[in-house]
Amino acid sequence: MKYPAIIISAIATIAMFLVSNANAQAPSEQDIIKALTKPPVTSNEFSSTRSLTDQRGVSVTEGEEKIPSIDLKVNFEFDSDNLENEAILTLHTLGRALTNEKLENQYFEVIGHTDAAGSYEYNDGLSQRRAAAVVRFLVLNFSLDSSLISSRGMGERQLLDEFDPENEINRRVEIRNVTMTQ
Repeated sequence: MKYPAIIISAIATIAMFLVSNANAQAPSEQDIIKALTKPPVTSNEFSSTRSLTDQRGVSVTEGEEKIPSIDLKVNFEFDSDNLENEAILTLHTLGRALTNEKLENQYFEVIGHTDAAGSYEYNDGLSQRRAAAVVRFLVLNFSLDSSLISSRGMGERQLLDEFDPENEINRRVEIRNVTMTQ
Protein backbone atom coordinates (compact mmCIF):
# COMPACT_ATOMS: atom_id res chain seq x y z
CA MET A 1 0.00 0.00 0.00
CA LYS A 2 2.97 2.38 0.36
CA TYR A 3 3.77 2.25 -3.33
CA PRO A 4 0.56 3.88 -4.50
CA ALA A 5 1.12 6.80 -2.10
CA ILE A 6 4.70 7.21 -3.36
CA ILE A 7 3.57 7.00 -6.96
CA ILE A 8 0.79 9.52 -6.36
CA SER A 9 3.26 11.87 -4.66
CA ALA A 10 5.72 11.52 -7.55
CA ILE A 11 2.99 12.15 -10.12
CA ALA A 12 1.82 15.23 -8.20
CA THR A 13 5.39 16.58 -8.06
CA ILE A 14 5.90 16.03 -11.78
CA ALA A 15 2.53 17.63 -12.56
CA MET A 16 3.40 20.72 -10.48
CA PHE A 17 6.74 20.98 -12.31
CA LEU A 18 5.06 20.72 -15.71
CA VAL A 19 2.39 23.26 -14.79
CA SER A 20 4.95 25.73 -13.45
CA ASN A 21 7.01 25.39 -16.65
CA ALA A 22 3.90 25.70 -18.82
CA ASN A 23 2.97 28.87 -16.95
CA ALA A 24 6.43 30.38 -17.44
CA GLN A 25 5.51 33.53 -19.27
CA ALA A 26 7.23 36.18 -21.27
CA PRO A 27 8.26 39.17 -19.17
CA SER A 28 5.46 41.50 -18.11
CA GLU A 29 5.24 45.15 -19.09
CA GLN A 30 6.62 46.09 -15.66
CA ASP A 31 9.49 43.58 -16.01
CA ILE A 32 10.46 45.18 -19.32
CA ILE A 33 10.24 48.72 -17.93
CA LYS A 34 12.40 47.75 -14.96
CA ALA A 35 15.02 46.08 -17.18
CA LEU A 36 15.20 49.06 -19.54
CA THR A 37 15.27 51.81 -16.92
CA LYS A 38 18.65 53.13 -15.95
CA PRO A 39 19.10 53.23 -12.19
CA PRO A 40 19.63 56.77 -10.91
CA VAL A 41 23.22 57.68 -10.11
CA THR A 42 23.68 59.03 -6.61
CA SER A 43 26.21 61.74 -5.86
CA ASN A 44 28.41 59.47 -3.71
CA GLU A 45 28.96 56.92 -6.50
CA PHE A 46 32.15 56.89 -8.53
CA SER A 47 31.91 57.36 -12.27
CA SER A 48 32.21 54.28 -14.41
CA THR A 49 35.46 55.51 -15.95
CA ARG A 50 37.51 55.79 -12.77
CA SER A 51 40.93 54.25 -12.55
CA LEU A 52 42.46 52.87 -9.37
CA THR A 53 46.12 52.17 -8.70
CA ASP A 54 47.11 49.94 -5.80
CA GLN A 55 50.32 50.09 -3.74
CA ARG A 56 52.13 47.83 -6.21
CA GLY A 57 51.39 50.12 -9.15
CA VAL A 58 48.74 47.86 -10.66
CA SER A 59 46.12 49.95 -12.40
CA VAL A 60 42.54 48.78 -12.63
CA THR A 61 40.10 50.61 -14.87
CA GLU A 62 36.45 49.77 -14.49
CA GLY A 63 34.59 48.90 -17.67
CA GLU A 64 31.74 50.93 -18.99
CA GLU A 65 28.46 50.64 -17.19
CA LYS A 66 26.06 48.00 -18.40
CA ILE A 67 23.49 49.17 -20.90
CA PRO A 68 19.97 48.33 -19.68
CA SER A 69 18.62 45.56 -21.88
CA ILE A 70 16.28 42.61 -22.00
CA ASP A 71 16.23 39.49 -24.19
CA LEU A 72 12.83 38.45 -25.49
CA LYS A 73 11.83 35.28 -27.25
CA VAL A 74 10.17 36.50 -30.42
CA ASN A 75 9.11 33.64 -32.67
CA PHE A 76 9.24 33.95 -36.44
CA GLU A 77 8.10 31.62 -39.15
CA PHE A 78 10.87 29.23 -40.20
CA ASP A 79 13.59 30.89 -42.26
CA SER A 80 11.56 34.11 -42.34
CA ASP A 81 11.02 37.51 -40.77
CA ASN A 82 7.23 36.93 -40.51
CA LEU A 83 6.10 37.16 -36.89
CA GLU A 84 4.22 34.24 -35.37
CA ASN A 85 1.10 34.84 -33.25
CA GLU A 86 2.96 34.24 -29.98
CA ALA A 87 5.53 36.86 -31.01
CA ILE A 88 2.78 39.40 -31.61
CA LEU A 89 1.56 38.93 -28.03
CA THR A 90 5.11 39.47 -26.73
CA LEU A 91 5.55 42.56 -28.90
CA HIS A 92 2.27 44.04 -27.65
CA THR A 93 3.68 43.83 -24.12
CA LEU A 94 6.96 45.37 -25.31
CA GLY A 95 5.12 48.15 -27.15
CA ARG A 96 3.09 49.08 -24.06
CA ALA A 97 6.30 49.16 -22.02
CA LEU A 98 8.16 51.34 -24.53
CA THR A 99 5.30 53.85 -24.59
CA ASN A 100 5.17 54.06 -20.79
CA GLU A 101 6.06 57.50 -19.39
CA LYS A 102 9.06 56.00 -17.54
CA LEU A 103 10.67 55.24 -20.90
CA GLU A 104 9.46 58.36 -22.69
CA ASN A 105 11.98 60.02 -25.06
CA GLN A 106 14.48 57.18 -24.61
CA TYR A 107 16.50 55.72 -27.49
CA PHE A 108 16.19 51.99 -28.08
CA GLU A 109 18.03 49.50 -30.23
CA VAL A 110 16.48 46.21 -31.28
CA ILE A 111 19.13 43.56 -31.91
CA GLY A 112 18.34 40.31 -33.67
CA HIS A 113 20.27 37.15 -32.74
CA THR A 114 20.29 33.74 -34.41
CA ASP A 115 21.63 30.33 -33.58
CA ALA A 116 24.63 28.97 -35.51
CA ALA A 117 22.66 26.83 -37.97
CA GLY A 118 23.28 28.18 -41.46
CA SER A 119 26.13 30.26 -42.79
CA TYR A 120 27.55 33.23 -40.92
CA GLU A 121 26.51 35.65 -43.69
CA TYR A 122 23.00 34.22 -43.94
CA ASN A 123 22.48 34.49 -40.17
CA ASP A 124 23.62 38.11 -40.20
CA GLY A 125 21.03 38.98 -42.85
CA LEU A 126 18.26 36.98 -41.18
CA SER A 127 18.92 38.57 -37.78
CA GLN A 128 18.83 42.06 -39.33
CA ARG A 129 15.56 41.37 -41.16
CA ARG A 130 13.98 40.03 -37.98
CA ALA A 131 15.13 43.00 -35.87
CA ALA A 132 13.77 45.36 -38.55
CA ALA A 133 10.45 43.48 -38.51
CA VAL A 134 10.18 44.05 -34.76
CA VAL A 135 10.89 47.78 -35.18
CA ARG A 136 8.30 48.04 -37.99
CA PHE A 137 5.71 46.31 -35.82
CA LEU A 138 6.38 48.62 -32.85
CA VAL A 139 6.38 51.82 -34.93
CA LEU A 140 3.18 50.89 -36.77
CA ASN A 141 1.21 49.53 -33.82
CA PHE A 142 2.37 51.82 -31.01
CA SER A 143 3.17 55.04 -32.88
CA LEU A 144 6.72 55.00 -31.60
CA ASP A 145 8.92 57.76 -32.98
CA SER A 146 11.03 55.96 -35.58
CA SER A 147 13.96 58.28 -34.82
CA LEU A 148 14.07 56.83 -31.27
CA ILE A 149 14.32 53.15 -32.25
CA SER A 150 16.74 51.36 -34.55
CA SER A 151 17.51 47.79 -35.53
CA ARG A 152 20.68 45.77 -35.96
CA GLY A 153 21.49 42.14 -36.62
CA MET A 154 24.18 40.27 -34.72
CA GLY A 155 23.63 36.90 -36.35
CA GLU A 156 25.40 34.22 -34.32
CA ARG A 157 28.09 36.47 -32.79
CA GLN A 158 26.65 36.57 -29.24
CA LEU A 159 25.36 33.09 -28.49
CA LEU A 160 23.76 32.60 -25.09
CA ASP A 161 24.71 28.91 -25.17
CA GLU A 162 28.15 28.62 -26.76
CA PHE A 163 28.29 24.90 -25.92
CA ASP A 164 25.15 24.23 -27.98
CA PRO A 165 25.31 26.80 -30.79
CA GLU A 166 22.16 25.53 -32.49
CA ASN A 167 20.05 25.69 -29.31
CA GLU A 168 16.87 27.71 -29.70
CA ILE A 169 17.83 29.87 -26.70
CA ASN A 170 20.28 31.61 -29.01
CA ARG A 171 17.43 32.80 -31.26
CA ARG A 172 16.16 35.95 -29.62
CA VAL A 173 15.59 39.68 -29.91
CA GLU A 174 17.42 41.96 -27.51
CA ILE A 175 16.10 45.39 -26.64
CA ARG A 176 18.66 47.93 -25.37
CA ASN A 177 18.10 51.36 -23.89
CA VAL A 178 20.95 53.25 -25.56
CA THR A 179 19.89 56.72 -24.44
CA MET A 180 23.15 57.48 -22.65
CA THR A 181 25.25 56.33 -25.62
CA GLN A 182 23.62 58.76 -28.07
